[in-house]
Amino acid sequence: MSKINDTLEKYLLPIASKLGSNKILISLRDGIIVAMPLIIIGSLFLVISGIAVPGWIEWLESKGIQPYLMKAVNGTFGLMGLVASFGVAHSIARQYNTDGVSAGIISMSAFLVVTPKVMTGGKTPEEAIPQMYMGSQGLFVALIVGIISGLIFQWFINRNIRIKMPDQVPPAVSKSFSAFL
Repeated sequence: MSKINDTLEKYLLPIASKLGSNKILISLRDGIIVAMPLIIIGSLFLVISGIAVPGWIEWLESKGIQPYLMKAVNGTFGLMGLVASFGVAHSIARQYNTDGVSAGIISMSAFLVVTPKVMTGGKTPEEAIPQMYMGSQGLFVALIVGIISGLIFQWFINRNIRIKMPDQVPPAVSKSFSAFL
């Protein structure tokens, strides 16, 4: 058994160490962790709405509770991709010592831009974003957008390519203008 452990430590430990310190993988982990409260709360509502006790679901429907439980499930799981996109970009920016909040907001905006939209068929068509693409169905795209937008943001900021404001401008306003580019 000792020989197996020695072999694993010799060959796999260096690979695991490199993977564990990869900034992209760290940001993916952190982005999902940011969305974890939504996953936990949504799971609780999903469990309550689907308990396999005879008559439970019928009782929830008869009292009018089931639609509210499903609205809570859709409201939490339906935002998972959007929140994860923010978390991934925020984590990448923080690892490169830049403003994570600005990077996260830019990532969320980019995710909304690339998300498919639907049009209503009325006289004046209205555009809407289906909630399903904000959640788990759009999670892969959200993670990719978070990585790309976070890397682009930190690249511009770390190379000092930004709009510079005079010293009299408050720091919060100056930060938002540096993220503008």
